[in-house]
Amino acid sequence: MPLKFLNYFNLHNKKQFSIVTPTFNHSLYLQRIFNCLLQQQDVDFEWIIIDDGSTDNTKEVVSSFEKSFSIKYHKQQNKGKPSAINTGVDLAKSHITVILDDKNILCPNVLKDVWNYHEKESGKFTNNCACIAGLIKYDNGAIIGKKFPDELLVSDHIACIHNKEITGSKCFFYISDILKKYPYPIIENEKFITSDIINSRIALMHKTMHTNQVFMEKELSTEKMPRDSYFKDNPLGSELYFNEISVHPFKHELQIKHSAEYIFYAKMNKRKNIYANAKNKKIFPLGLSYYHLSKIKFGTRTAKSK
Repeated sequence: MPLKFLNYFNLHNKKQFSIVTPTFNHSLYLQRIFNCLLQQQDVDFEWIIIDDGSTDNTKEVVSSFEKSFSIKYHKQQNKGKPSAINTGVDLAKSHITVILDDKNILCPNVLKDVWNYHEKESGKFTNNCACIAGLIKYDNGAIIGKKFPDELLVSDHIACIHNKEITGSKCFFYISDILKKYPYPIIENEKFITSDIINSRIALMHKTMHTNQVFMEKELSTEKMPRDSYFKDNPLGSELYFNEISVHPFKHELQIKHSAEYIFYAKMNKRKNIYANAKNKKIFPLGLSYYHLSKIKFGTRTAKSK
């Protein structure tokens, strides 16, 4: 690593990046991540592996890796992905953090590219941004979802992705100190909540840079469970999420749809005070109408949860 980078990081006692990988019984995928991290040039980073109660040989696999860079391994009782991510982010000692699922890999030299947007003076990304979002591709080269409307767009997560209906998973790099302020909500007896709840919360206070550069790759063969399955199997988290995103600055039609989703999951959770707990009471009657009109759709999508 160039001397100017070494001097800078010795002074601040932080890595440039923390790569946080929550994992559960997926030891066979970790070698791929290790190999991809070996391809990151001229950057100082740590790989934080949070073993969420694995019963396979995850610990042994991690121990076998050459110490070519900093690797932190932490094992906890199985509490679910949100808890594992919170633990990893708490352990991060860096300027920038990325959550790298155990079935995904980073593209070669993407860390160096992202670092070019980091500003030493502000401690943020260019244009005072708290995050930078890039594309994800499958291993067959196909881009997941839609590209952003511009090659480099400064906006916020809600205005750019939700209101412009940019579909598909994206890869987010966060300023670590900001991400630490937005932990995942932990819900008893549930082990999933969408990462979008964090991005939407951050969007209320911070801007994000959006680029059409591909940051991450995932195996097409690992796409098994439909997105809606995660929501229906974790109805408490889904109720919380859709209630939160039923408000401004989400565009009006999304507020109605999200309000209907909130009503659906609140009813699934047998709430008696759905209106009283609604975050957008003005839009609630329209959401209720949408819910009744779309009841067949909701029921089909989540038939297992009836």
